[in-house]
Amino acid sequence: MDIHAFYRTDPRRQSSEEVPFGDGWTDHRDSHSTYRLNWVADTGEIYAVREPHPGGILARYLDQLDVDQADVSALRVEILAVADRPAIEAALAGWPAVMAEHDSLRWARAQLAALSAPSTAT
Repeated sequence: MDIHAFYRTDPRRQSSEEVPFGDGWTDHRDSHSTYRLNWVADTGEIYAVREPHPGGILARYLDQLDVDQADVSALRVEILAVADRPAIEAALAGWPAVMAEHDSLRWARAQLAALSAPSTAT
């Protein structure tokens, strides 16, 4: 689902505190995108948002400067797990070092898979 649908389908997400877990995750199958991970306090969901960068990795830095950003409808959401914050933090211990590695989203998915099955597959 796109980011708009994600927030519309559960109103708790709209007003909830969110805890970021990085914005430079990568997936080897999608070299022109990066992913950011956030945990939603009111739902316990940790989700990944795919942020496409059609111009390659240089475009990611342009995005940070608000130059040529992807359309909001292109931001796809994947719910990775549902758990409380201590469980998420324990599962992702050491994430800042891992995020910079090639295919780091695979590691995050594996770490979070043991916590719970997400309530909504996307």
